[in-house]
Amino acid sequence: MIKSLIKLYKDNKQLTLLEIAYFALSILSFAVAGIVALFNQSLGVNILIVPLIAFVAGLMNIVIWAVIRLVIEALIERDKSAPKNK
Repeated sequence: MIKSLIKLYKDNKQLTLLEIAYFALSILSFAVAGIVALFNQSLGVNILIVPLIAFVAGLMNIVIWAVIRLVIEALIERDKSAPKNK
């Protein structure tokens, strides 16, 4: 697992690493909230805000990256198809 994360870093896949971190934080904090809720229900429910925020941030990161990539690819295609005037 660690070797695959290092490989992603070396391959300049920082966005993928960030997404993994968001979703790992979501899963870990969800588990912690569940364990805490066994002892103190209101505190466990309050801790559930952390995985919700991490999950939403991860999803928004994916959506924004997709939109940026779509716009950049459209601009590249437009520049390729534009006639060159020299």
